[in-house]
Amino acid sequence: MSCLREMHLDDLFKFNTLVFDPFTEVYGLRFFMRHLAQWPELALAALSPQGQLAGFIFGKCQPGTDAADLHGHVCALTVESHYRRLGVASLLMNHFAHLLDLRNAWYVDLYLRCSNQAAYQLYCALGYCLRRVLLEYYPGDPDEDAFDMRKPLAIDVLGHSLLVASKQSVRLPSDEESDDDYN
Repeated sequence: MSCLREMHLDDLFKFNTLVFDPFTEVYGLRFFMRHLAQWPELALAALSPQGQLAGFIFGKCQPGTDAADLHGHVCALTVESHYRRLGVASLLMNHFAHLLDLRNAWYVDLYLRCSNQAAYQLYCALGYCLRRVLLEYYPGDPDEDAFDMRKPLAIDVLGHSLLVASKQSVRLPSDEESDDDYN
């Protein structure tokens, strides 16, 4: 059994085994520092029974042009290999969604590599729907596209946040702001 808590600054120096896993996107320290500074309550750590870091999630809550655009975004999620398939990722994702529900966010979205079928199946099981494919999304890996997935939250009882789903492949403009900077 794992327990959750907010990430602490010193956790950034304890999660190398998680960050350098082949299924985890590698971000620079600046990325994690910015998220801890701006959204500390949306950066969560899962601890093993021995108190070691078993996984983490970094997310954010973004306002939109109107109240119905308030949404969350999963920026990074990973679970240490020994704790995979034990429900740790689901625990982190469900708690993150609960925190967004408390803020009256309408939906939560995320991007993942199209080749990561295990993650895709997990997100589908958690209620996420494929919205579109982002072509050549990952820098340095032009052959890898990303799935853009979205899950409506409690306030969106009619699923309006899913209505704009196109399921078409798109190439994001280079000037479109992405949170997934690898710096």
